Amino acid sequence: MIAFKTTVVLLLVALASARPSEEWEPEGHTHTEHTKPYHVTVVKKIGVPIPHPVAVSVPQYVKVPIPQPYPVHVTVEQPIHVPVYKVVHQVVEKPVPYTVEKPVPYEVEKPYPVEVEKKVEVPIPKPYPVHVPVYKHIYHHKGGKH
Repeated sequence: MIAFKTTVVLLLVALASARPSEEWEPEGHTHTEHTKPYHVTVVKKIGVPIPHPVAVSVPQYVKVPIPQPYPVHVTVEQPIHVPVYKVVHQVVEKPVPYTVEKPVPYEVEKPYPVEVEKKVEVPIPKPYPVHVPVYKHIYHHKGGKH
């Protein structure tokens, strides 16, 4: 957008500087005007102009119904009691664990040693490479429709 505005301003400056003023004429030249008739069609409008409708503000009244006592066959207590429920946060104290030392009348058995059987790896023979001759003059591919 800035480049477009800059281009327009530069074009206007170039046109203003390139066009000589109307009073200035070079020496040895005279100014002549040539006129040529040009036909312009004239359309005559006949009739009364139609006025456009003018918007007139009309106040819009909004009817708000006012509550009225309504006769019912059941007696309603006045005023009506509405229960209000309030959440009261109760602080719950959690017991803190603590250690108690008690004398033990019997001996505690010490852990006995456990023997672990180690797995012995069995050697698995690996496949050995087999030489397969590949002939270049024979095409090795699956045949399709042929």
